Amino acid sequence: MTLEEMKRRKREFGYSNEKLAELSGVPLGTVQKVMSGSTKSPRQGTLEALARALSGQKEVPTQYPGEMIDGCIRVLREPWGAYAAKKEEYTIEDIYALPEGVRAELIDGEIYYMATPTRTHQKIVGEMHLAVAGYIRSHGGTCEVYIPPYAVYLNADNSTYLEPDLTVICDPSKSEDKGCVGAPDWVVEVVSPSSKRMDYLLKLFKYRTAGVREYWIINPEKRVVSVYSWNDGYESVEMYSFTDEIPSGIYPDLKIRLADVV
Repeated sequence: MTLEEMKRRKREFGYSNEKLAELSGVPLGTVQKVMSGSTKSPRQGTLEALARALSGQKEVPTQYPGEMIDGCIRVLREPWGAYAAKKEEYTIEDIYALPEGVRAELIDGEIYYMATPTRTHQKIVGEMHLAVAGYIRSHGGTCEVYIPPYAVYLNADNSTYLEPDLTVICDPSKSEDKGCVGAPDWVVEVVSPSSKRMDYLLKLFKYRTAGVREYWIINPEKRVVSVYSWNDGYESVEMYSFTDEIPSGIYPDLKIRLADVV
């Protein structure tokens, strides 16, 4: 089915871009770009998915092809039925094509949509930024500190895109206008009910293997902080409560007490 035939069938069926995205499993932003013609060379897997949705075949899924992981939607590469044989890895271009206001991360070609942060989550992130940025400034440091939305292209490739809650970069060669290209030195993630498995398992593995030096996981519900450090082949993990003065491995004389915040 050609693109012009797809556009004709879309008009005949009265499908909106949103409906076509729902039926095909293709991200809405990608559907919009393909149907408007702004994407000159759509991937074959994308075209096949759209063609199936517009062919009237019953095998096409009627729900968005994803699964819930502790409340976080993981977009599947292989939807149900006959469509399941067609695998397609998402790329950063699919993240860029998401509608305005929709936040998601990309890990090894899988898209993970992000929940709206709570007030407590935002307070912790804000105070962490103030503490770290203030410390660096007062000590004449050169490291840079960012909060979302700030992109981290963790492996400097097209398959992984993250937005940590706090990103500290000490290598100026990694800091570009579009974000951090490569592993930051220090990453902080604040756990939400929808992100537990992501933060404690998937991201922990990705940050460690990419070369992040320090990773904090802050859990407001349990009021604990897990601190993972990887420096010069040495690995450690320490657990702290919010009432502790938590030291940073990057800056040994920097200590943060979260009980003063929440």
